Amino acid sequence: MAATNGSGASNGGHVPDADTALLERAAVRRLHAREFTVERSLVGVMRAERATLTESNAAVVIARSLACDEVHAGILVSPVVRGEVHTWLDMRSAIAIGLGMALGRGLIAGARGLGRRSQD
Repeated sequence: MAATNGSGASNGGHVPDADTALLERAAVRRLHAREFTVERSLVGVMRAERATLTESNAAVVIARSLACDEVHAGILVSPVVRGEVHTWLDMRSAIAIGLGMALGRGLIAGARGLGRRSQD
């Protein structure tokens, strides 16, 4: 079990891979655990099966199931999210952006094709 209570600076801000992890008021660059709980902390990249975040910030969160309370994340990849989380980019947004780009390219290609036919 990996547990950090403090800044995490003693090991370079890295919590090793573990089954479970608990962070309270910590700053960690990377965290990989089967299950973890993060409270009032700052984490760079998190990857887990199940995660609980409370009043925390994270750059990248990847989890199968995520429970949040007042969380700010840059990129969120999780099929199951419960609670209050504010993201810059999540799975739904990424899919919508990708579909929009594909449709836009298709429409532009179709318009170009019609333009060429009308010129001939």
